[in-house]
Amino acid sequence: MYDVIVIGAGYGGVTAAALLSRAGRRVLLIEKNNQPGGKGLTVRRRGYAYEMWGGVGVPANASRFHELVGLLGIESDVELIVPEGDSSALRYKGADGVWRSFSGPANQAEDPGALDKLRSVFGLSDDDIAAMGKLFIDVVTMDDQAIDELEDVGALGWIRSYGLPESLVSQMCCTLNLLFVAPVNRIAASEAAFTLRQLYTGGAGRYHSGGYGRVAELSAGYVVARGGRFLTGARVERILVDKGKVSGVATSDGIFRAPVVISNAGIQPTVLSLVGEEMLPASYVERVRSLEPSWGIVGARYFLDKAVLDVPMTLVFSDQSWWDDDRHAAAHRGEWPDASMVFLGVPDLWDPRAAPDRDRPEALTAALGSPDPLSPLNKVALARSEETIGEVFPEFFSHVVRREAYGAQQVSRMTRASVLPGQGGEAIGLAQVVGQCGSSKPDPRAPLPGLYFVGADAGGRGAGTHQAVDSGFRVASIVEEDWEG
Repeated sequence: MYDVIVIGAGYGGVTAAALLSRAGRRVLLIEKNNQPGGKGLTVRRRGYAYEMWGGVGVPANASRFHELVGLLGIESDVELIVPEGDSSALRYKGADGVWRSFSGPANQAEDPGALDKLRSVFGLSDDDIAAMGKLFIDVVTMDDQAIDELEDVGALGWIRSYGLPESLVSQMCCTLNLLFVAPVNRIAASEAAFTLRQLYTGGAGRYHSGGYGRVAELSAGYVVARGGRFLTGARVERILVDKGKVSGVATSDGIFRAPVVISNAGIQPTVLSLVGEEMLPASYVERVRSLEPSWGIVGARYFLDKAVLDVPMTLVFSDQSWWDDDRHAAAHRGEWPDASMVFLGVPDLWDPRAAPDRDRPEALTAALGSPDPLSPLNKVALARSEETIGEVFPEFFSHVVRREAYGAQQVSRMTRASVLPGQGGEAIGLAQVVGQCGSSKPDPRAPLPGLYFVGADAGGRGAGTHQAVDSGFRVASIVEEDWEG
């Protein structure tokens, strides 16, 4: 018997579980994998810290990750690393077909030469710089109410309203594609502005010593240290309901009881599979069915015999690389841009312990794909991303010793069950598009008493795992409020 059962030890689940444990609740945290982390899981083998994909922590400073680490008192066990000096790079293919590069600190405001670099790479005029400055100032000075008023505005139209040149529009669209893995014409401008404000004020790019999943591991350990239990390698088969209320879960390891169940398994798998449609109002079930997932991410881990990349993270793109709905549909038809958008990360340039030695680094890549584990688009997207990498870094593949590809199939197998056609391998969870954000986002409280949702589907805002941690904070507070009531 527990006070709270949390299904799934992704960053939303471990955050809620740890905070409720801190509040004195007896918590059971259940994870189907052998370790916590979800989509931010870190595997350690052959001296390398394997990240599940080419992710990176954003924003760099003053994030909810910092707040979580501080509240749990685990600062001495994990370092949130922001490298000094040049930590990010852009490789941009202009309309003339020439690749140009830009590198500097993750927070460009800290680089006194950033404007000159931007002028050179993107061919900017004084008017372009002024338009860019206006967008920057607007984002930094927006209060939460002003941001919320952008809830029904698409990010692409919002960006274009500033009169930016196409090169800067492309850079911002590619950034938003990677942050939200969704069509930039329908990403809610409120979500874009909120996250850009974090990036502009706190910088972008942070790694966790010991791997990106380290904070999840420590948070799960905190649950145990506070008298709870962390059950790994166990699948929840059913959420139990008694007299119209949640009463526990049935798992491969047996039945566990609690009046509160918090699901980090995704709202659709939870409602349609773990609870069952018959337990919830038909209109609610239909709404859940209609929710749109984010796109998927494809990429690979490349183990090299030589350091080819000299900065921790690089974004490669052209004016054709970013995807809105039309470009996404074109990719499905086999119509590809002149260059794929690719993110490349080198973990050992953040944390030297991520690789056996600096002469044998690991590089992670990420490119846009489909959330459908069976979609042929993902294989093509990976091949196209490798063509672009070879064009920008001609010597890269001659130094690859081993390659491990990943995509929607791996993501779905390790994290989110595929309960609807075309879904399961989404990179984040529900797409942060107009109609699914702010007041339209699913309520963390389900219509079934005692059932809550946590993670990227409900309760939070921001990019990726930051949204999940934010949700964990908010949902833990909601559960405590309901408990006291």
